[in-house]
Amino acid sequence: MSVAAGVCVIAALASFLIDLTADHSSPSLTVSDVEGVWSASDGGRLTVRADGSAELEKVPDPGPGCGETDTAVHTGPANWVFDTFPDESPGIRLDYPGAVTGQTCSVYLSISISDGYGTTGFLPHDAADLRYVRGPAHPA
Repeated sequence: MSVAAGVCVIAALASFLIDLTADHSSPSLTVSDVEGVWSASDGGRLTVRADGSAELEKVPDPGPGCGETDTAVHTGPANWVFDTFPDESPGIRLDYPGAVTGQTCSVYLSISISDGYGTTGFLPHDAADLRYVRGPAHPA
């Protein structure tokens, strides 16, 4: 009986270790997957350039001190890098100095690429849960 229990424990441990070492990551994004103009139906817009620079327009601020003083949105220049917001699909992080405090503020664009729906993204911190699509204007 103890040999059978030992074999079960070893099998379970081996299965656990194999699962830990398996590659569960999502496909990597490339610059061509993210560069371009991303817009949402509320007028929010992200212009992402291949050189790591970006322009944000009417993007919901991610926290206190990150938006314009009279609104809860940010418009202005930013820099971007590939990053993943916790528990979301891969995407990019856009960093910019907060208008009120000057602290670094970060907005994440989580990106999904599918054959059926194309390339879309969303901002995990945005309560409106709007979809961003690439192109000169958001489709009606």
